[in-house]
Amino acid sequence: MLKMTYFLLLLLLLLYLVFFSVSNHFLSSLIILESMVLILLLFSLCLVSTIMEGMAIYLWVLTLSVCEAAMGLTLLISLLKIQGSDTISNYIG
Repeated sequence: MLKMTYFLLLLLLLLYLVFFSVSNHFLSSLIILESMVLILLLFSLCLVSTIMEGMAIYLWVLTLSVCEAAMGLTLLISLLKIQGSDTISNYIG
């Protein structure tokens, strides 16, 4: 279980680097963020099974991920209605 935890942390770090280097569109940024949240959800599930605590951490991360996804999609739809494009270069300068 410890190897999986290290693997998830490494994958989270790689996605963090990808998020800040390759994001040209808001939709691709949201997809990368959602995959990072999924990895955090799996990490919290590994943490719960290792420590044998309750499911409070898992449910807390799950609740925050649902709220983050809803807010991200709402902002994306609002920007698409206003600007007509989701490219980040349209919003800089």
